[in-house]
Amino acid sequence: MRVYVSVDMEGIHGIVHSIHTQPGERGYELGSRWMHEDVNVVVESAFAAGASEVFINDSHWDMKNLNPDSLDPRCTLLSGWHKPYSMGTAIKGHEVALFVGYHAKVGTARGILSHTYRAKVFFDVRLNGKSVGEFGLNAALAGWFGVPVALITGDRAACDEAVDLVGALPHVAVKDGVSRYAGIIYPRIKVMEDLSKKTAETLAEPKGWKTFKPPSPSTIGITFVDPSMADGAELLPVVKRTGDRDVEITHEDYSKAFQTMLAIGAIGQSRIDNYF
Repeated sequence: MRVYVSVDMEGIHGIVHSIHTQPGERGYELGSRWMHEDVNVVVESAFAAGASEVFINDSHWDMKNLNPDSLDPRCTLLSGWHKPYSMGTAIKGHEVALFVGYHAKVGTARGILSHTYRAKVFFDVRLNGKSVGEFGLNAALAGWFGVPVALITGDRAACDEAVDLVGALPHVAVKDGVSRYAGIIYPRIKVMEDLSKKTAETLAEPKGWKTFKPPSPSTIGITFVDPSMADGAELLPVVKRTGDRDVEITHEDYSKAFQTMLAIGAIGQSRIDNYF
């Protein structure tokens, strides 16, 4: 069994603020340690459940947060940026995916550090008319390549979002959001036990895996924070301007629409005016 693990950071146990997630901030070393602990428990349990390979995609920020020397030595790590499918790069060909340390979509009440890919660019992202976050976008990419998702871990808002989208997906809520920058943190020993047990259970029971395959064609709609970001995005021939801050990408191949979304996110980031 070839297991793919996409690891974000905002949904890791203990993390409640960007000081824990941004390199150079005073809390980053602590957040990084928690990230490695969550990942290693999942990896160990995956191998115990019969995995022949565990492939980890570091999926946070500049995607260089995980130190191979601090990971289970049996796993394979994809590190660094740029990547053609970002958080879902190299997922094709795996039998099952686990999404670890995920957070809720932009604008979610009580979603700790909630955002969708580009926090200062994307005000809302919709897949075929439904507002989705990183879980939905990445689960759809996995499904497009025929890979089911077996587990999500993160704050409770992220887990609820995933279940609402794909149904009764196994999950581990490692914390409860009180606000965007505050949360109730459960005892680490209990969280580690839950991560270990749920990973083993879900990999042993394929009937619970969810393949979320988007239709062809599919449309990704984006509302930007600022109209200038839509100005830049509509320069791409495949992007349709639909409003002051809104664009749409429609493509027969969801993976191409997904990549276009990543590209116009980068364009939008370049339009941020730090002086206005």
